[in-house]
Amino acid sequence: MKEALQLFDKLLLSERGKPKPHIRSFNGLFEDICRLNNQKDQYFTVICLFNRMSQEGSVYPDDYTYKIVINCCFNVKRVDLAFGFFGQLIKKGVRSNIYIMVLLLRGVCVEKGVLEAVVKVFNKMPKMGCKPNVVAYNIVLNGLCKEGSMKKAEKLVDEMISAGIKPTIVTYSTLMNGFCKNRGNGKSRKVEMLVREMISLGIKPDVIFYNSLVDSFCKLGAMEKAEKMVHEMILTGIKPDVSFCKLGAIEKAEKLVREMVSMGIKPDVVTYSSLVDGFCKVGAIEKAEKLVQEMISKGIKPDVVTYSIIVDGFCKSGEIEKAEKFVDEMISMGIKPDIVTYNSLVDGFCKVGSIEKAETLVQEIISKGIKPDVVSYSIIVEGFCKSGEIEKAEKLVLEMISSGIKPNCTTYNSLVDGFCKLGAMDKAEKIVREMITKEIKPNVGTYNTFVDGFCKLRAMDKAEKIVREMISVGIKPNVVTYNTFVDGFCKLRAMDKAEKIVHEMISVGIMPDVFTYNSLIDGFRKVGAMEKIEKLVREMFFEGIKPDVVTCNSLVDGFCKSGEMENAEKFVHEMIYEGIKPNSVTYNSLVDGFCKLGAMEKIEKVLQELISRGIMPDVVTYNSLVFGLFKVGAVENAVKLVYEMISREIKPDIVTYYTLIDGLCNNGKVNVAEELLQKIVSSGFELDVDAYSKVMTRLTAEGEWDKAVDLFHMAVSNGLSPNVKRLFFL
Repeated sequence: MKEALQLFDKLLLSERGKPKPHIRSFNGLFEDICRLNNQKDQYFTVICLFNRMSQEGSVYPDDYTYKIVINCCFNVKRVDLAFGFFGQLIKKGVRSNIYIMVLLLRGVCVEKGVLEAVVKVFNKMPKMGCKPNVVAYNIVLNGLCKEGSMKKAEKLVDEMISAGIKPTIVTYSTLMNGFCKNRGNGKSRKVEMLVREMISLGIKPDVIFYNSLVDSFCKLGAMEKAEKMVHEMILTGIKPDVSFCKLGAIEKAEKLVREMVSMGIKPDVVTYSSLVDGFCKVGAIEKAEKLVQEMISKGIKPDVVTYSIIVDGFCKSGEIEKAEKFVDEMISMGIKPDIVTYNSLVDGFCKVGSIEKAETLVQEIISKGIKPDVVSYSIIVEGFCKSGEIEKAEKLVLEMISSGIKPNCTTYNSLVDGFCKLGAMDKAEKIVREMITKEIKPNVGTYNTFVDGFCKLRAMDKAEKIVREMISVGIKPNVVTYNTFVDGFCKLRAMDKAEKIVHEMISVGIMPDVFTYNSLIDGFRKVGAMEKIEKLVREMFFEGIKPDVVTCNSLVDGFCKSGEMENAEKFVHEMIYEGIKPNSVTYNSLVDGFCKLGAMEKIEKVLQELISRGIMPDVVTYNSLVFGLFKVGAVENAVKLVYEMISREIKPDIVTYYTLIDGLCNNGKVNVAEELLQKIVSSGFELDVDAYSKVMTRLTAEGEWDKAVDLFHMAVSNGLSPNVKRLFFL
């Protein structure tokens, strides 16, 4: 930078009588300064030098100079300066060109949004003598697709064709990705139509387009169409990637690689690494490991990317020892782990709660000459915040700063999340103010964390205030924001307000997802509105949103709580038919429902099915069974079941003991209940006041006043206050 500044002075302050250097010399120098990636202020430097040159008045900037300086303005996020220089260009009579206009269009689109870009730049281009070209149209198209305005995007493509501008492969790729991200009925058919239209215009798909197309079909769930495209690629000699395995179709991904080999297309390290990555993403870590061994056996040497992927895969599955083993293996093969590899290990240690080991590893990599980055520290900060050690997280952030590593939005978001989870909303707000002071712009995730924090505290008015604030600073609420609100109102059983939020999100172009529906279904379940739940499930299928096990469990539980056991059983069978596996929650609802009806024969059948599916009964299952046995008067069996539960190392909870005491008292076994209560308390288990009161009330009813008084004193000594009036004035 020093040499560049000296050269600028030499060019600008040339000796009198000698001609000034041509503007091209300054343009070249400005471009060289912009390329100094390690200099933080290179763009501001160019802006300052440009101003000096303009004030000196002997060298006149041309259109290319303005292009450079306007680009610098966008790199430092100063849209106002960019338009200031553009106005200067017009005033000085320098002719604008398509490159400057496209630069302005792209910059405004990124910083201010597509609507402002269209109004301020795109619509004014013809008046400036710069008819929008395909690049300009593609920029606006990309902005519309990102905002989910697909109808406007399609209309824009029609406009560009009617204006005589031929769309490119970029145009169609942008549209295709837009349809993929904004899912709904008929989207895969829409993508097919786009491909046919593109080919009819003589635009030949390339490998990038094909791979993107396959990925789009996979994301839209159109696996047959994706497979058809892959075979078409192979037939035309284009080597595909392995999009199938990224979406869980592992067998198809493997088959694809074998087909490539049979057709003489030899998979390279990139192909194998993609496949390894796919297996890791779907949790098939053993297959990923075998594939790495296969690579080595075929003479294809895994690189640092391959090893980093497999290390990350083992870390995400909690197998840290195997991850460390692979790091040792890569070192033995002469492949040096990079910061990405080590960050995966740091993340792995944090995920299993070994935060101290993560900190030690960071010190180790420093000793090896590898500098930890903001990701390394942010992972550990997140680990501390998740474990509730917020003070340690704050201390680490200070260490980061003292080491010259600037915390980013992710780092601060972890702190915000940590304080919100503790209910310390004032401290979370303080962190956000600190972010803004340090020019780190909070993102939608920051605000969503706040919304979630206030919703959990049932402070819905404050949550709404946060949303208004985020909109005022130009951050649009996303599906997570709306889902948090919906869930908050559902938990408060304010179903009218929850539905109102759903209508609002649809009106702004954000479609409800499975989480939205799950919250609504759970809310309506709690208020016993089964008709609403059934309607919502039908709506999900119509919108192409597949219910998950959480959705189904809410419906099953709703049927069980309203005594509609036939409907509950029928729905479980429908779940299985649709490929949704029932879990322990599903069967516990059935067991609880049948127990409340005293239908013990049905319960046996449910238990057999539960065990046949490899699901072991848990404390909730046993609690329901104990209740059911007491209901039908099988007292001995109920007590026996509790002992069986303990022998299976399933720890009884407060519900178990209360059900047992209540059942014994209701079945005339008050002395047994009193002895049991004494044993439970002496074992260190804390019972609530209701358990004591239940036994004391029964004892007084049977004239066992001494025992009742003893229990009263025991309750008081344990910090409880039984209802004395209820005890003595029964």
